[in-house]
This record gives sequence, C-alpha cells and structure tokens, in this order.
Amino acid sequence: MVVANNKISLVRERLKYFDSLPLNQEDFRDNNNQLSERKGFFARDFGMEQWDWPQGVAIYGLHLEGPLNDEYIKQWATEEINKGLPTKNVNTICPLLTLVDYPEYENMALEWMKWIEREFPRTDENGLQHITSGIDKFTVKENRQQIWVDTLFMTVLFMGKMGVKYDNQAWREDAIEQMLLHCKYLLNRKSGLFYHGWNFEEQSNYGGNFWCRGNSWITIGIPLFLEIMKGYLAKSLEVYLLNLYNNQVKTLLDLRSKDGLWHTILTDATSYTETSGSAGIIAGILLGIKNDFLTIQLSEEVINDLISSLTAKIAEDGTVLGVSAGTPISCNAEDYKGIVQMPMVYGQAMILLALSIAKSLKEKEIK
Repeated sequence: MVVANNKISLVRERLKYFDSLPLNQEDFRDNNNQLSERKGFFARDFGMEQWDWPQGVAIYGLHLEGPLNDEYIKQWATEEINKGLPTKNVNTICPLLTLVDYPEYENMALEWMKWIEREFPRTDENGLQHITSGIDKFTVKENRQQIWVDTLFMTVLFMGKMGVKYDNQAWREDAIEQMLLHCKYLLNRKSGLFYHGWNFEEQSNYGGNFWCRGNSWITIGIPLFLEIMKGYLAKSLEVYLLNLYNNQVKTLLDLRSKDGLWHTILTDATSYTETSGSAGIIAGILLGIKNDFLTIQLSEEVINDLISSLTAKIAEDGTVLGVSAGTPISCNAEDYKGIVQMPMVYGQAMILLALSIAKSLKEKEIK
C-alpha cells in the first residue's frame, strides 16, 4: 500500500495555519448581492479561529496522529475558551470528541455531557434535535423536530465515548438509541444509502437526496462507534450496524466517479465530485479494513486507487481542493449542487483522517 508521508505533513501544516488562506466572499453572494447560506456561507466555517464542527473535525484529524499535535490542540482549545465558549448545540459539541482525551478538559466534558442528558432539546421518539449555531456563536438555530445525519459524528460519538470512559450506562444507552433512531429514519433500505435528514412534523426526508458528506458521516461514524463501544454492545446490535455499514459501502463503491471520488449528490453524475465527503467515505472503508469490519474483499490495487484519488486533490502547498462549503438541508438537489467549492479546514482534516488510517493500516500489514 502506498501512503505519501510528505502529503500527510503538507496537509497537517496547512490545516494548522489555515487562517492565512484568503476568503473570497464574492463567491457566496446571491442575486441580491447578499451573502447566502444557500451557497454555503457560514461565518463559523472558515479557519481555525472558531469553536464549531469544522474545527472539531480538524482537531480530531490531528489527534488521530497521536501526541504529535497535542501542543497545537491544547493551545487551540485554550485560546477559544478564553474568547468565550459558544452555545451548546450539536455542532459545538464536536471538539469535545477529541478534548475528552486530555485531563485539562475533563470537567468541561462532564458539564457538556450532563447538559446533553438533561437539557438537550429532543424530537419525537427522543431524538437529538439538530440545533446548531445561529447568526453568531451565542445564538441557536432550532431546526424544530429535525434529525440530521451529521449528529452521529458531531455528538453521538462523544456520548458513547463519555459513557465508556465514566462507565455510565445511561449515557451509553442514549448513544445507542440515537444511532438506531437516526438509522431508522435516514436509511434508504433499497440502496443502503442515507438521507440528509428527517422532519417529524412533516414526516419527510425532504427531497430524499443522498448527500456525499452526509453519507460519509455514516461510513466513518459506524466503525468509530463500534471501536468506542467495543465490549458494550450486544452481538445482535454489532451485526446490525455492520450490515448497515457493509450495505452502504457496497453501493458507494458502485457509485465512484471516473476521478475516483464521489459526486456531492451520490446518485447524480451531473453534480460535482466532492473531496471532503469522499475522504470521509475512504477513511471509513480503510477503518473497516483495519478492524475487519468490511466483508467486501478489496484488492491492494483498489485500495491504492482510493488513496491516490485523494492525494490528487492536494495542492503543492498542502491545500485540499474541491471541498464543498457548509451545506444546509434542502428538498432541492440543485441547492446541493450550488454550494461553493473552496478550501475548508474540515477538508484538510478529513483527508488527514483518511491518510492517517491508511498509514496505520500499512503499519499493521508490515507487522
């Protein structure tokens, strides 16, 4: 297996100094010359000088490399805490998936976990309502009675991790319940793919779109959940989740585009191929191989091709190209296709995640 270590280093260092990249806001303006969320403009998403899901995914990718990035991660957390933490919501929980591993942030992690347990807004059937940051970090967007696939990575993994770390059965059971509930309402049984969200009030999966990055949260999320919860899941539940994972991967492999990546609408070849979601999918596939979760036998040639398709998106300075900006849920597939593509911190992180797993898989084979 070929893993370009120099590429990993370039991507990592670009992530750490990402805020030096220029942001051309003109790409996000609508017909009324207003910055538009429908084109992917969310102020929290650009650079590392925020505390939200893009930065949470970023430090998770760095953390996967081991102690190499500990100093950077702790410095980032300290600076953001000193600025004042944002409102608690699905996305702002994401950094704690990493920070819970550092003793300095133990009390914070416990405080936020107890908030999830006692105060997190719930939908029908006790789902975690997909509340997100609002117009600034001190306000919340309610997304009433909605569950989104993103929640599984951003919040549920943290819940499971806390339940295991503190041997809290209620927290573990809530994490399992959320995983099952989201799969119940977001899975398309015919294809094995997952919808972006579900609205209990409208009884709707919106437009029934199979969004690439959304599906990647499942492809990487299920193997990570199985890792985190090892020894705490009934065998029947493990089998159920592994079946979901393998059915999805089988379909995804059939949907790869000519450049080796996946279209932002997975089943729409007229939509652009998208790097961050593709990286998440490949990371999930590689993690499945590493842990013997994947039942499909992939040749070394196919595995190398998956990795090469990602490294082809890394510019000479380490910038990851072809990443879609923040993506609100929509009934209209054209809205997904209209999201601006540009370098984003989570694009760096998801490539780093995939290449780091590839590197560990190679080391496992050598041993």
